[in-house]
Amino acid sequence: MQVVQVVKKFGLVGGMEEYAYRLSIELSQLGIEIVVLCEKSFSKNSTKAKVVELGENSKPNWFAHYKFSQRVNSWLAQNPCNKRIVHSHERQSMHHVTTFHTTPFNQGRSWVWKFLSLRNFLYEKLERRELFADSVKAIVPVSNLLGEMIKRKHPKSENLLKDAVHPGVFMKPEGNASKGEVPPDGGTLGFIGKEWKRKGLAKVVGIWRELKKTRPKLKLRIAGVSPEMIAHLFGPEDKDIEILGLIKDKESFFTSIDLLVHPAKYEAFGMVITEALSMGVPVLCSSECGASECINSANGLTLPSSEKLVSWADKASEFMSANSIIKYEMSWQEVASRYLEIYSKL
Repeated sequence: MQVVQVVKKFGLVGGMEEYAYRLSIELSQLGIEIVVLCEKSFSKNSTKAKVVELGENSKPNWFAHYKFSQRVNSWLAQNPCNKRIVHSHERQSMHHVTTFHTTPFNQGRSWVWKFLSLRNFLYEKLERRELFADSVKAIVPVSNLLGEMIKRKHPKSENLLKDAVHPGVFMKPEGNASKGEVPPDGGTLGFIGKEWKRKGLAKVVGIWRELKKTRPKLKLRIAGVSPEMIAHLFGPEDKDIEILGLIKDKESFFTSIDLLVHPAKYEAFGMVITEALSMGVPVLCSSECGASECINSANGLTLPSSEKLVSWADKASEFMSANSIIKYEMSWQEVASRYLEIYSKL
């Protein structure tokens, strides 16, 4: 069996690109013939997969999606194979399996919104094509919460939707994954995320200020966003804040905090949540995050993003006072095995 993975950028560049990359590695190690169709590869000669670069397309993004799709279809037509599964991570039209990585287009906005511009209309068309092209046999969301979002917006997707396949995690703590005892008057809250507005940094700052009333030495450590972009969130009276900017070593960041706070809205998954858990760090996140499915009473807490600030602060204090060993595992081998089950049924 040949499995074709379709992703615009192939390599360790984060998000769905890394998902497709890690999955391709594990499938190839299981003896599956893997062909990757991409615009550009950032991992040449690092996998057993055959990687085919089809060339990059200029913006706007909706146009780039269409052009990339045409090039993928052309390659498939010119390189026939009798036993082939085409697995897309993009807005394609000739695939058997699609992994849906993002919230549905215009999630949370009125249906009227899609008629306000040609761009919105085209993105809606791309989304419907990805889900309901004639060749599509399976839709795999990265979280069951995302699957429910897809089903609400597109009710006819129900028969195609499969159980979620969460991303694997490539991080592990050294030694015992215990966060240790947090000083009752201190500790360190952590936040990481480039899209800091949607991921709720302003709320994290409010939670930190509320907790400072009872934990005067509490620190706030922020990563993934440049200091100048968020300087307006802080005043001269705010102390014990460290803004790290963009970082490569996330493991060190996680080992330096006592609780990750992630009150995002409409998050399809939220890799930082499971990364923190795998590093032994408890998490307080919104129930609108797909990765909230991985939270239980032993490793963290979830709240609706609309919950009052004082409730978030109370829950944060509650878990910082608890002394527990945090465990979470989801290997990429398990991800590959789950997809092999889906492929075999097709």
